[in-house]
Amino acid sequence: MISDLHLRWLERRSISAQTAVRMGLYSGRRGEAGLVLQSDAGDVLVFPYTKDSSPVGAKYRGPNKTFWQMQGGRKQFWNLDCLSDPLLTSGAEALLIVEGEMDALAVMEAGYPFVVSVPDGAPPARDGYGNLIQVPKTADDINPDEDVKFSFLQADWDALSKVKRIIIGTDSDEPGQRLAAELVRRLDRIRCSFTTFPEGIKDWNELLSRDGQESVLSLITGAKPYPVDGVYRLSDLPPAQDIKTYSTGWKGVDEFLKPYPGAFMVVGGFPGHGKSTWTMQFATNMAAMHGWPVAIASYEMQVNPYVTNALMSSFLQIDIKRAHPGQKAKAVDFVQKRFVFIAPNGVDTETEHDIDWLLERMEAAVIRDGVRMVLIDPFNEIEHRKRNDETQTEYIGRAIRKLKAFAMRYEVLVCVVVHPTKGSAAIDSSELGLYHLADSSHWANKADIGVIVGRMGNMATDTLTGIYVKKIRYQPEAGSIGMASLNFDRDSRQFV
Repeated sequence: MISDLHLRWLERRSISAQTAVRMGLYSGRRGEAGLVLQSDAGDVLVFPYTKDSSPVGAKYRGPNKTFWQMQGGRKQFWNLDCLSDPLLTSGAEALLIVEGEMDALAVMEAGYPFVVSVPDGAPPARDGYGNLIQVPKTADDINPDEDVKFSFLQADWDALSKVKRIIIGTDSDEPGQRLAAELVRRLDRIRCSFTTFPEGIKDWNELLSRDGQESVLSLITGAKPYPVDGVYRLSDLPPAQDIKTYSTGWKGVDEFLKPYPGAFMVVGGFPGHGKSTWTMQFATNMAAMHGWPVAIASYEMQVNPYVTNALMSSFLQIDIKRAHPGQKAKAVDFVQKRFVFIAPNGVDTETEHDIDWLLERMEAAVIRDGVRMVLIDPFNEIEHRKRNDETQTEYIGRAIRKLKAFAMRYEVLVCVVVHPTKGSAAIDSSELGLYHLADSSHWANKADIGVIVGRMGNMATDTLTGIYVKKIRYQPEAGSIGMASLNFDRDSRQFV
């Protein structure tokens, strides 16, 4: 029996006595050793868990929103027995998975019986540092024997695997979104759909109470399939947003090049023509003008003092060696606040400082320091771990795909400095292209922004330098093909 107290509580949540009784709810009171005994006057509402119509566990709701479960109860879906319904195994109807028993009751109240709720609610959405937990899309990293939180899926996998269509209907808050992602990657994205609650609604019980039974049924019938990588409809895609571009710090260069977060930028040029100096000054401009934190991965120059001196000189627009103490103090403070450095430990002969090692450090820099730009100078000096079954070009393509994915995922401008091939030494800088960069044509094919830095005229006497913009993927928003000229000031060691 269900007490009047609990009947009134259920009624306030738009759940009828008939639905509650049909699902076996009853009132109880705490007994000895933590047992809950059935009692018409009890203050504990009991949600029994059954398998093949036999009781196997229970969840309890006590006063002041206290919750606990029957000790030793079976870990499974609530309303598990509906999985064997022929309408689910034939695909005529879809199984709806919700976050709690009250949500399942709300759906049943609306007239949809094919609903189950997870036994333990949603997992935390954020880690101990307050960062959102990124849920992988695949189940490759899951060991079923250790997957304790979701062991209820394995417990009844034989029945669950026969269900053709599944709707994930977890709460709209962050824990509910994480639960949805965890369920989808275990249940197979291809057979899963999702629901989106109206503005101001968090779960199914709120939807029933505010908008009624028809709204509940309409949300179920309107569930949308989860996008499968590479297969989309227009409605599956996020709203289109214009890319946000930024000034490079040189007015002439801005006419052709407008960098933006999420881009993969390649900078090439002959040795001694200033490509590293230009990219270092470019990074300084992004930090000074736009407040971007920048990570520099230096594989060719020692970070301290060479890289740091170059950054401080760019910040002051004078050679740091000529700066007075007050200027130097400001420059040191600027580099300390705006830059982080990624560099292999020269005495560590055990660690493989390859592309994956670099990506892990880049990710840490983004999460810990909010980095908006990563400068890798040069790519050629990274420890490359080519697979036995792939060519150098295939390896470069794989590495670039990882860098591009990183740029888009974290909305970071990734800028890579690449040396040209030895065979291109006789080519003039104006004719040097991205296809002349070492080891692979992928530098040209996969770059979003491609730049060649080359001295114009006599190397010994002329300081005019061309900034040749060779590729812009998104024209004209991010620029256009063209050339700007900068003068290299030998005293300040800067492009002006």
